[in-house]
Amino acid sequence: MAKGLTLLLLLLLLAVPVSSADGEDGHERLLVDFGNGDVRWYDVVPSGSVQDTLEGTLSSAGVAMEFEDFQDGVRVLSVGGRNPVTVGSESTPGMQECSWRLYSWNGVSWDPEPYDVDLEYLGGSMALGFYPSGSAAPASTPDYEDVWTSFRGNSSSDGVSRSYGPDSVAVPLEWYNAYQGAVDSSILYADGLIYHTVAGVYGSVGMESLAWLYCLDPVNKQVAWSLSYSDSGNIEITTPVIIGDTIVLTSGNWHVYCFDRFTGEPLAELYPEGSSPDKCNMARSTEYKVMKGDAPVVRDRIHVNAGVTNAVYENGALYFNASDGVTRCYSVDREEGFQEIWTHVPEDSLRGCFYYYPPYLAELGGERVLVSGNYSGRLTCVSAVDGGPVWGRQMHDLSGNPVGAVTSVSVCPGERILVCYADGGMTSSRGGIMLVDLRDGSVIWQKGLLCSKPAVFGDRFYSYVTYTPDGERSVTDHDTGAERELVSGYYSFWLSDCSMGWVQDTDALSIGGVTYCDGRVYSMDYSPGSEGSLGGWVWCIDADTGTVVWKAKVSPYGGSAYSMCAPTVADGKVFVGNDYGAVYVISETRGIPRDSTSDITYESQGLAHWSWIALFALLAAFTLCVVKLYRGA
Repeated sequence: MAKGLTLLLLLLLLAVPVSSADGEDGHERLLVDFGNGDVRWYDVVPSGSVQDTLEGTLSSAGVAMEFEDFQDGVRVLSVGGRNPVTVGSESTPGMQECSWRLYSWNGVSWDPEPYDVDLEYLGGSMALGFYPSGSAAPASTPDYEDVWTSFRGNSSSDGVSRSYGPDSVAVPLEWYNAYQGAVDSSILYADGLIYHTVAGVYGSVGMESLAWLYCLDPVNKQVAWSLSYSDSGNIEITTPVIIGDTIVLTSGNWHVYCFDRFTGEPLAELYPEGSSPDKCNMARSTEYKVMKGDAPVVRDRIHVNAGVTNAVYENGALYFNASDGVTRCYSVDREEGFQEIWTHVPEDSLRGCFYYYPPYLAELGGERVLVSGNYSGRLTCVSAVDGGPVWGRQMHDLSGNPVGAVTSVSVCPGERILVCYADGGMTSSRGGIMLVDLRDGSVIWQKGLLCSKPAVFGDRFYSYVTYTPDGERSVTDHDTGAERELVSGYYSFWLSDCSMGWVQDTDALSIGGVTYCDGRVYSMDYSPGSEGSLGGWVWCIDADTGTVVWKAKVSPYGGSAYSMCAPTVADGKVFVGNDYGAVYVISETRGIPRDSTSDITYESQGLAHWSWIALFALLAAFTLCVVKLYRGA
């Protein structure tokens, strides 16, 4: 009897509820995580030692790698030209020393390993992550290799996904989840989970005014967790940042939060001077000074009291701007919380309101710099290490007037940046684009083209261009040199001179920007689906030819379902959100038809999930066997 019970107990312990996601298939893989949203995966080329395995794997892929002696062993010094870096100094409490760390996959999560790689390789998947010493680990895993961890994907916000999208779209769409309030943030993706914010209902009071952070499980089609946070008085439009097993959220209420990514548990909080923490106790919170009353900000010709912008993460540091015209750099850790590394206050002639758009990380002379554009049409470039100024400029339009607002910065090869500007309105009526030398801020070329946020890939860039009466009348065809009449639509341009590769004309306005992925360009109409052919469509366009691969209309929708962000493309799916208050999953998998309403709640599978049913069945069998064994004893 005892042996029989022991066997049954062992079987019972194995029967636990599991997710629907596939696990690792035994194929050994190496992850290189640059710690800023950029990840690369390689098939492992096994060898006798960890060092030889790493070197053989990366050299076969053409990736440079260097080692150095460390204590009594050997550690990784450089991968792909990225060397150790220290952000801040010993006099700053949040100083971060970032270097390459080794991790092994235990089947569920990444385990940090000793720095020494002169050890026997015992098999299994590994990761090299560029993180500070501490609790951070890669978010990308062998089970879910593709990630989208911040606004526009990475610390440069380049809008380029290295995953793949669907070749066609099934209808009804695979899934959607709807809420009260608008979804204006980018959709983040890691571990097969979706993360996004929901703005409070505009003009409401009480609970409906609160903003929310959601984690969705699209595999089981349910909300994994959600939490609300204090009302900012503005529409919440910021996008969180995923850092390993944490998620950091900036807000229009001037707070910055750090939560556990899998449970939503509050871990740390950065709050403005004179207020109180919203989600954490004082022991896990850090106060910082807000400077929105300074004269250069108060008299700024375009000022929005919008709190903290989108943030980016790199070198173990969180970088963000705020509407007080200040750029800040903080360390963030689930144990240590937020600690200041540096704060950059631009000189009065360059200072202006930052709104929504994040700072952008770029490479200049082998060093990392941070570029920011404000709502006074000024650009600043500072050191990402210590916040020291590199250069700053007031940008001008083709008529010599100061531009209204810098709306996006795209990092380009050759120490250049592509800068879009507009008049500063929600839906701008005039603007332009310029290629800028990152070394000094000088303009290489400039065109009067009102562009959405471009995606740069190789020697070309892609964008939606809106025809405006005050802008260019024509564009130059790259192949023929002929002038072609400018129309509103999606364009491919050559980076060297802004000559046109192709155009896919449409009067359906798009302002959220485009995403490049696997030879295709993705975007979404700004206008709602109620506009018929001029609204509510997600586009997939061939990046070489400009032909439409597919179009999909998101549903349900309403008359206010405006779209503010570019699509996220990962794992063969496209994720979008809009002001209707919904997140849509678009793929080749057909969804289940549901009634369209403006107030939709999702009913979880709960105990109907197959793994729970299997567990209950095994429990019943176990009980029956125990009874029989007991009676036969």
